[in-house]
Amino acid sequence: MLPFASTRRQFTLGLGAAAGVLGLGNGALGQTSDRPVTFIVPFSAGSGPDTVARLLAQYLGKKTGQSYVVDNRVGASGNIGTAAVARAAPDGQTFLVTANTLVMNTSLFKTIPYDPVANFAPVAGIVYSVFACAVHKSLGVNSLAELVALAKAKPGVINFGSPGLGAPHHVALELFKQKAGVDIKHVPYRQLSGAMTDLAGGHIGGMFMPALQAVSLSKAGDVKVLAFSGASRAKLDPSVPTMTEAGTPGIDIDNWWAILAPHGTPADIVARYNAGVNEMLAEPEIKARLDAQALEAIGGPPERLKEMISRDQARWAQVLQRAGVVPE
Repeated sequence: MLPFASTRRQFTLGLGAAAGVLGLGNGALGQTSDRPVTFIVPFSAGSGPDTVARLLAQYLGKKTGQSYVVDNRVGASGNIGTAAVARAAPDGQTFLVTANTLVMNTSLFKTIPYDPVANFAPVAGIVYSVFACAVHKSLGVNSLAELVALAKAKPGVINFGSPGLGAPHHVALELFKQKAGVDIKHVPYRQLSGAMTDLAGGHIGGMFMPALQAVSLSKAGDVKVLAFSGASRAKLDPSVPTMTEAGTPGIDIDNWWAILAPHGTPADIVARYNAGVNEMLAEPEIKARLDAQALEAIGGPPERLKEMISRDQARWAQVLQRAGVVPE
């Protein structure tokens, strides 16, 4: 569990901009209120959802003249901030910008103070990152097939880290273990940075992590990226095979970030913010920034995000159940 904390940073952006310039016709966002719109992020400043929330706040602020606040409500694996949005008035003043831990938490806790389907109105998927399987050079493996062979020869000996029980990084490991038929020990950390530091130092054998972080570690020389989880090779390093190409298909987990509103938020507000996200993702400058961070756009209608939530909630529950993870 993460310690309870709350940090609040306000973005008052683009107040001189003309309202309604998003190019969304009669449904343009415009400056809809004198009060700031709040994006609650249930994770710390600098995390993936926080970075995405700030990017969206900056873009919408410049385009509409509306004031936006990014409010970090950290605690209980994201449950504190998420519950705050579930309880918020459905008036278009409060939104949740979060990660796919939203659906994983239903398998990690016996009770949570929200329902990821019933308590929210999906607005839009924003971006996702494929995962990489990265190992320390001390393991002596140069391919995914060699990792599988070593893990089968030495069951329970290899350690893989993650930022915590049930994090996407952990779920990726469990899915890999199930698909490859191997026994690799999971070592949960309290933060991603600690796991990455120990991987770079050879204190753990490997880790599943977002592509950008894995490639950054590999450039230091002691960590090797064996494969990516996407359907096609990552633009970041096309020399690295996909999991399927490397001999272990079905490891198609990713880390996604999305924006949701409280249940009952009027459909026209959801539609306007959905259009704003899609327009942002189509901007060449935004595309370039996403490419530099190995992030892929999601976008599409709210229904697409709704399908992602329902699919992943069922899928990861099955993976964690097979892994023997007991809800707290």
